Amino acid sequence: MSEERAKEEKRSYKKRASKIKEETGTVELKQVGLGSLSALVDASIAIEKIRVGVEVRRSHLRKQAKSDPETNDLCNRMIELEDYVNGRIALFVEEHPAYHWFSLVRGIGKENIAKVIGLVDINKAPTISSLWMFAGVAVEDGKAMKRVKGEALRYNSQLRSMCWRLGTSLRRATGKFYEYYIKEKEKYVERFERQDCKILPTPKGKWVCLNCGASWPNKRDITPCCGDPKIGKKVREEPPGVIWLGHLDAMALRKMIKLFLSCLWLVWREAEGLPIREPYTFEKQGHTSVISPWEMVDREEEEE
Repeated sequence: MSEERAKEEKRSYKKRASKIKEETGTVELKQVGLGSLSALVDASIAIEKIRVGVEVRRSHLRKQAKSDPETNDLCNRMIELEDYVNGRIALFVEEHPAYHWFSLVRGIGKENIAKVIGLVDINKAPTISSLWMFAGVAVEDGKAMKRVKGEALRYNSQLRSMCWRLGTSLRRATGKFYEYYIKEKEKYVERFERQDCKILPTPKGKWVCLNCGASWPNKRDITPCCGDPKIGKKVREEPPGVIWLGHLDAMALRKMIKLFLSCLWLVWREAEGLPIREPYTFEKQGHTSVISPWEMVDREEEEE
């Protein structure tokens, strides 16, 4: 999708969402409860999956110079339904206890934040670490949480996906959270360099040189790359003494997401009158210190 087309679709979505808001009126979150928001978020995610699948089919038909009226009609109806659900979600988001904070953070939109808060019951997260665990961004034994064959999943995979999506949006917005992400990435680079660990570009092909990072899709495509080539087949985990740049980037992004969830947890629980535990700490410029949620806002007040 071209940048101009994306902007046009965004303007069109805002216009339709505004119309839906006028037609459906406002909602009182305290009256209907967070359960309605959770149900709407589940519906929005399910509808999005179907809509994307239909759009993929329509795209493939276009490449073949074909058109299917049923596919086109279904796609349009899914877009309308998704807009309606997201319009309702936006109303709930504005009534959320932590809205006065996250609405001031650059990169947070009503849709992406809704798909995070709508999957969280803050009453069941007595500590920041419990929220990290539920969102699947906690670190265990120095490694990120992942699925283990034969064991029950210990985190909400849907929430984890939505957190990573939100994190990507925060990074693109280049606000306070982006600055934190950059600092953490720089610290990771320094740490691995001190350990004499090579930081190489994430290989795109199946074969990679562990000395310079060059990669090739197939073994027969391998060509001379550097003075001391160490070519081997790409494996899921980096070999000793090497870290892929993509892995390092993901580590910094995870730390940024954890900071956002920490700030959200504190503001949300304070607004609900729930107990909080002090201090909540992060490494900040090499020292362990408290980062206030209000240090991470990008605007003094909401934009009208």
